[in-house]
Amino acid sequence: MANQPRLATESIAGRRPYQEDTVFAQALSDARTLVAVADGMGGHAAGDVASALAIETLQAALEDGKSLEQAFTAANEQVHAKSKEPGKHGMGTTMVAVVVDGDQYTVANVGDSRCYLLSADGIKQLSEDHSFVAEAMKRGQSDTFGPFPVENDTALFLCSDGLYKVMKDPRIRELFGQSGGPRGAAQSMVATAYEDGSDDNISVALAEFGEVKRDRAMGTVPIEFEPPPPAEPAGEADEGDDAAGGDDAVADAKPADRRSFVRPADRRAFSLSKIRIRAIYVAVGVAVASVLLYVLLVL
Repeated sequence: MANQPRLATESIAGRRPYQEDTVFAQALSDARTLVAVADGMGGHAAGDVASALAIETLQAALEDGKSLEQAFTAANEQVHAKSKEPGKHGMGTTMVAVVVDGDQYTVANVGDSRCYLLSADGIKQLSEDHSFVAEAMKRGQSDTFGPFPVENDTALFLCSDGLYKVMKDPRIRELFGQSGGPRGAAQSMVATAYEDGSDDNISVALAEFGEVKRDRAMGTVPIEFEPPPPAEPAGEADEGDDAAGGDDAVADAKPADRRSFVRPADRRAFSLSKIRIRAIYVAVGVAVASVLLYVLLVL
């Protein structure tokens, strides 16, 4: 049997004015492990509620001994009931989750949040995107895959569409291979997706068994990642982008705008920017020193 998985999560609002994603990666009381990502929709008044409620319900149902499929059904029922409340009409959420139980794991999803298997052989998508998510939610439709055997030196990588819509599968595997571990991988993926222009919330969660072969030994450097100040919501028209008909898919939970990242040391954009800034500082310092020396000599 593989060792207990090493877990990591990362989630930011990105260029959106509010955070609607929720992530989870934690051992349950019965020794199973739950890893999940939910991407809420319905605007700032409801999307975050939907994703958090779905993951909270999922966790509670699993703690009660329910299967992953049954827990998804329970989560859907709770979100559907909540959506009937004033101000919550049309809210919903995608969700992808993995339950690791001993030497096997099961995957389930509704919507277009994804689960990948990463290994020395490459990357493989285990979940299946739903094109009509809102309809899938109404019907309580979710897909379950597995159980699959846990294999050493593999990783399960879950993410919202805010990541993969600007990052192709080979790029995901490449960045993972350049990371120093689960935490570094999660942070590097999110930072890179943001820098590559993602206009959505960006969230990842992963579980690594043993250690996936890295492409080469590589250090990481801490940087301060400061997304632009959130824009004011433009009204009902903008919220419509996250309503049931607007998203391309249809729950300890952590909706967050994380601002501290670790990323590969040889990321060119960061390195070049830092070199330019240092060059400017040096040039200014030399100029100031020259002026001071001239004044001292004249006086």
